[in-house]
Amino acid sequence: MRAPLAAWGQGEVLQTKFVTALTVGRRQGVVFAALAIVLPIVWPRTARAAPATPAEAFVQENVDRAFAILNNAAVPEDQRYLQFRELMLSLMDARRIGMFTLGPYANRASQTDIESFIAAFSDYTIRFIYGAGFAQTEGNAPKVTGSTQRASDDVVVNCEVEGPNAQPIKVAFRVRRSTDGRPIVTDLQVEGVWLALLQRSDFSAFLQQNGGRIADLTADLQRLARSR
Repeated sequence: MRAPLAAWGQGEVLQTKFVTALTVGRRQGVVFAALAIVLPIVWPRTARAAPATPAEAFVQENVDRAFAILNNAAVPEDQRYLQFRELMLSLMDARRIGMFTLGPYANRASQTDIESFIAAFSDYTIRFIYGAGFAQTEGNAPKVTGSTQRASDDVVVNCEVEGPNAQPIKVAFRVRRSTDGRPIVTDLQVEGVWLALLQRSDFSAFLQQNGGRIADLTADLQRLARSR
């Protein structure tokens, strides 16, 4: 049987490019190592041009909000985590992303299995970002560099993060609208690769080798979250 969730922890194929690009000290999951560099910023503020579009402003504003939470030493860490979790849940459409990563397996799952999976998917994501936000940063601030309007409710906001040897790492957020009209993040791209697609590929491989049991995938995410 294939080891659970290779791309999230110990996988070779999906890890190589991003571990190299992001100089992550430990072999972390592709998706959340990338998010850890951009969303939970613990780096010093730097002067930057004002965002030109609402989507760009949304990304920059929430980078600053994450920065403020993570660096507020006056608040106990457990409270900071709860504040950070609330922020992440407000920024990410976890249900939309999670359902996409399940692919056709979502269609045959019970509502109970879906709800348990979405909860585990969200918890693991946020716990990893929170921990990696402290452990993996190198003191470099991300900058919004522009955006591309794909549709009326679909904008890709481009950023650059200074990487090792001052080489910029290109990152992009896909910003759409929630059912109540709020901007929300539905995907992240690092160096040209959309990360939800990598998750979907890895989850599909895991489910294929585990009888399509979403409960098994959920259990593995829960196990990984507990290890953070």
